[in-house]
Amino acid sequence: MFKPGMKSYTIAGYIILLMIFIVTLVLEEKEIISFIWVIVIAITAIGIIAYFTVVRLVGPLEEIKVMTSEMAAGVLEKEIVIQSNNEMDELATSINFLAQQLRQNMVRISEERNRAKAILNSMGDGVIALDDQGRILMINPILEKTFKIDTQTSSGKKSIEIIRNYELDQLLRQVLRDKQPLSCEIKFLMPRPKVFKVYATPLIGNDDCMVGVVALMHDITERRQLENMRSEFVANVSHELRTPLTSISGFLETLLDGVVEDVQTTTRFLGIMKQETNRLTRLVDDLLKLSKLEDQKITFKKQPINISKVIYQTVQTFKPQAAEKDIQLHLTIADKIPQIKGDKDLIMQVMVNLVDNAIKYTPSGGKVAIKAGVVSENIEVAVQNSGLGIPKESLPRVFERFYRVDKARSRDAGGTGLGLAIVKHVIELHGGRIQVKSSSKGTTFTFRLPFK
Repeated sequence: MFKPGMKSYTIAGYIILLMIFIVTLVLEEKEIISFIWVIVIAITAIGIIAYFTVVRLVGPLEEIKVMTSEMAAGVLEKEIVIQSNNEMDELATSINFLAQQLRQNMVRISEERNRAKAILNSMGDGVIALDDQGRILMINPILEKTFKIDTQTSSGKKSIEIIRNYELDQLLRQVLRDKQPLSCEIKFLMPRPKVFKVYATPLIGNDDCMVGVVALMHDITERRQLENMRSEFVANVSHELRTPLTSISGFLETLLDGVVEDVQTTTRFLGIMKQETNRLTRLVDDLLKLSKLEDQKITFKKQPINISKVIYQTVQTFKPQAAEKDIQLHLTIADKIPQIKGDKDLIMQVMVNLVDNAIKYTPSGGKVAIKAGVVSENIEVAVQNSGLGIPKESLPRVFERFYRVDKARSRDAGGTGLGLAIVKHVIELHGGRIQVKSSSKGTTFTFRLPFK
């Protein structure tokens, strides 16, 4: 509110102008001056008053007009400077104060926006926000990366146009319609199928009106895969245990029914029961070992290992088995292979499993080759057989627990289905990696272990 004293200059101007008019009229009435001089004096006084009015009022108003236009355009750094002590000065001060408050508010809004953006960018879950018409307002980076989309190109479009999933679109529409939060699991068929847990929440304005919806998309693909693997593992273990137990139980019942008197049959049955018992023992041992490896609870005896000696000892162990199937064993070891640090027993088991599998799945008259050398600060060992090979679709799964390419042949060979899973865990425990390549001419398992 303006103070009374602030109008003193304007009132004084009007009083002076009025006094000039009165004096002029008195002088004209006494015929001291003519009427023409009255007009000249009046015009001059009015001009002087008008000049000061323009200088003191119109000029500052123009400056205020320019300033407010710039404020409307977002320029809030400038201030109005008026060297006077009147209403314009007070108005300029008020406008400058308003600009200062707006600057502070803009800074606070910018900080809040940056914080919200930083939170959204650092989130491991996808976030998508829609307006009340179902058009996309915002998508955070994790969702952009997952679905290969861009916020700028997707802004203003319907979600079904960007993320082509009918279930997601229906979920968001239902939340917009019912104004109630919803959640469900949705499977997306992308280059690789993914499962998301979607939590959709309505955005309600101050007047209780619907202003949009925001959806949080949590990737639970890995959890579902682990649950499926656990279910498969339980089923496989049950099946693997049931088979030898059923066999042992059947032979026991037969023996109890009176076949005991037939020594030859009894001996054969007991031999089969011993084989099944040994198979059960190997299965339980492998399960315990694999469990310890996966939980990293196995005792790790780190010591220098001469990989050449380990390979040589393994080959010597399997020479009788290879000779029995008329399989040639070829050994190629580079000179001066450096030692690695690790658990010798575990590395020995890796070689035993790989060579044993190579011999088992190589037909009579075939060939198994073991090669060892140095490749870029790693020791590389390859075990190659001349068997029938592994189908292309089975290659990604050969290191899974209980996975068998040919289940019947694997059981006949006496395998537990856990050997390659144990091999993979042992190699990774030593900081290495293993891969498999296969064709109709045979299969090659290659692993690398760092020696530095």
